[in-house]
Amino acid sequence: MKPFVRILTVIFTSLLSLNQARSQVTYEIQIDSLVGLPDTITDGETVTFYMQISLNSPLIYQGNIYLELEYGGNFYQVDTTISQNFLNPNFPSQLQATHYFSTNDDLSIGDNVVVVWPRIGDGITPLQTVANPYETTITLREPNGIGENGPQRIVEPFIRPNPAVANIEFGLKPDVQISRSILYDLTGKILAQTGREKQLDISRLPAGIYFVDVLTEEGNVYSDKLLITR
Repeated sequence: MKPFVRILTVIFTSLLSLNQARSQVTYEIQIDSLVGLPDTITDGETVTFYMQISLNSPLIYQGNIYLELEYGGNFYQVDTTISQNFLNPNFPSQLQATHYFSTNDDLSIGDNVVVVWPRIGDGITPLQTVANPYETTITLREPNGIGENGPQRIVEPFIRPNPAVANIEFGLKPDVQISRSILYDLTGKILAQTGREKQLDISRLPAGIYFVDVLTEEGNVYSDKLLITR
């Protein structure tokens, strides 16, 4: 019986070592795209933007997923994150983030560098790293300060219908003069463009999630998310 017990002990020890090795695996998060985060934000403005992330390894993760913003030397968890709570190395997952930007934090009026960090679990466990944190420079401006009437990105729903099948219209205010419109996918690739028209033919596009930017004569950009169904 002693050799048999010894074999069982060796097998148990090997399994324990294997489990310990698995528990020390580091998840490497890859940012595939980020859209909708404007380069100019009014102090006290709530911004909604979108991100696609995946894993740089054969691992699969299921659990809590959220975003942190780093600026002013500190980290701030994004106010609201809507995600699938599932990460796959082969198929990017989409996150929708909403955050309130204000000088109440460590932002100041002028140019600021903001770094976006996707997190899983509690941000520490499981072990994790970000392959390519997204860094951008934004300009935080006073609500009634210089540049108040300058060009800005306006994120609001204006696509009708949405979800859509064949054609969409832009339900903007009558005084908005459209210069052109651009439709692009989650990777930022432009798939369709039009001129001053207030509608767009999407009948040839497959079902999925897209984004539409409408540029105005004043230089403003209206942005909305589009869902195409078939």
